[in-house]
Amino acid sequence: MSLLIDVHTDVKLFLDNNRELYFNERDFQMHLATYLHQTGHYEDVDVEYYVPQSELENYIWNNELRIDVLVSKGGEYLPIELKYKTKSVKKRIPRFGERLSLNVEVMKNQGAQDLGKYDFWKDVRRIEIIRKRFKTVKNGLAIFMTNDPTYLQKGRMSSNHINFSMTEGTHPKEKHWLDKESICSKTHPDFDVDTDYSVHWETRTIEDINIYYTILTI
Repeated sequence: MSLLIDVHTDVKLFLDNNRELYFNERDFQMHLATYLHQTGHYEDVDVEYYVPQSELENYIWNNELRIDVLVSKGGEYLPIELKYKTKSVKKRIPRFGERLSLNVEVMKNQGAQDLGKYDFWKDVRRIEIIRKRFKTVKNGLAIFMTNDPTYLQKGRMSSNHINFSMTEGTHPKEKHWLDKESICSKTHPDFDVDTDYSVHWETRTIEDINIYYTILTI
C-alpha cells in the first residue's frame, strides 16, 4: 500500500477506537504520534518538525512552520496537521488508579470559531506549500477534531468568515474574509488553496460527549 493509505488507515483506526477525552491539542498530538510509532508501520514518526520559512514560496504567515506530526517510510514523507477545538467539559477523572471526587475541566471553552476554521484551512494551505517544495512529500493530512457542533454548521451567508466554512460537502478555493476592514482580515491574511476540497464529518461518543472529526487528504 502507499504511505498515504497506510497513514490514513492508521489515523482513522486511532480516532475510531480512542476512548479518551484529550485536555488540549498537544495531548491529542502526542497520543496520535505515539500510536503511529507503536504500529511499527513507519521508519520514523516526528513531532513539531521544523521547516524554515525561507525555504518556502508564498508562505504569508509570520509564525514559524512546525508540522504537528511527520511520518516517513521508504524515502517518502507525509505531514499531518492537527486542530483540536473544544467547548467546556467537566468530568471526574481517574488518577493513579482511582477516580477523583471533584469535577475538573477536561476540555476548555476555546470559542473564536471563526479563527478555528481559518486555522484549519491554513493547515491545508501549509501542507500544499510543503508538497510543492519537497519532492519526497506526495500527500498530507489535515485533521480537525472537536466537541463543538458549531464547526459543522454553515452559518449566515453574510458572516465575515463564511468562506472558511467547514460544513459537510465541497468547499471552493477562495479563503477570504468578507469584511476587509475587520480585525480578522488585518491579522489573518486571505489566501487561496489549490483545489476544491470535500469535508466529511464522522461522529464518536466518548463518555457521553459527542466528538466530531474530519480527515482531509491533501
